[in-house]
Amino acid sequence: MDIIAIEKESFDSFKKKLERITSLVPKQPSNNTLCIEQEWIEGKELAASLNLPPRRLQHLRESGTLSFSTIGKKIYYRISEVKLLLEQGKINSK
Repeated sequence: MDIIAIEKESFDSFKKKLERITSLVPKQPSNNTLCIEQEWIEGKELAASLNLPPRRLQHLRESGTLSFSTIGKKIYYRISEVKLLLEQGKINSK
């Protein structure tokens, strides 16, 4: 790991520019609903949206109830499948 030292003024300037850029990026829905436009959702986001412990998602994966894909260390779920399981009552959101 490399350590890079920069002047405080340069860091503050960079930070302000980054904050301006992030303010231009559209915000994700914050009302605990799944974003329908997406086809996949990351596991942590899904657990937070449904107010489920991550262990519950792990159980659904291991039992074969909920299929998933992994990219690196992140686990993704198909939103359409999650919606179907919710409708069938196989996932209880709080």
